Amino acid sequence: MINFAIVVPARKNSKTLQNKNIHFLKNKHLIEYTFNAVKNLSYSKFVLTDSKKIKNISKKYNFNYDYNRPAKVSKDKTSSVETLLHFNEWLEKNFNKTFDYIVVLQPTSPLRRNVDVINSINLIKKNKFTTLFSVSESLEHPYETINIIDKNRWNFNFKKSLKFYRRQDFDLNSYFINGAIYIAEIKYLKKYKRLYSNNHGLYFMKKYNSFDINDLEDIKIVKNLI
Repeated sequence: MINFAIVVPARKNSKTLQNKNIHFLKNKHLIEYTFNAVKNLSYSKFVLTDSKKIKNISKKYNFNYDYNRPAKVSKDKTSSVETLLHFNEWLEKNFNKTFDYIVVLQPTSPLRRNVDVINSINLIKKNKFTTLFSVSESLEHPYETINIIDKNRWNFNFKKSLKFYRRQDFDLNSYFINGAIYIAEIKYLKKYKRLYSNNHGLYFMKKYNSFDINDLEDIKIVKNLI
């Protein structure tokens, strides 16, 4: 039997939007949408935070909040992998259970559904992938992006863009990593320190459910969607 641990990394501070993870969306804190999406799943669930308020919120969703995320893995430049590896060290020392995979759910994806998490885990089980992340079709195709040099100068990011005038003619199927779901085999993560591998799976999500919140404008958009 494959054992999965669900983790929600949620540091207190945010560079783009202060207290982003506990910002109110309608009648819930942002992070509650992620907690709520998995509250009925039987896997072990952990919140990785340095915030007392987030720990208190996590209690009613049956998340383990014993891990105290230290300052050294709560900085603006701290990578997700650094945080996950530090958490796993704590897990191996303090939790009387071993896990094969870690399922990472970022709290900035409030429209992610329960079924998205379940289907992603099932893909791992069925295909024995080492790693997986969720993707969705690009909102803006790379051929339609430009680089603004200054007020009066710009150029296409891809020279190949000049060959196409209609999106339906593009020779590239563009998808983006939406950040909603990452799954990695723990022994692989420890050895290679990355969330993708040669044996990697993709879980395709709808655009609507893929919205990732970075700033206040995103908050306003998602409020209307909800």
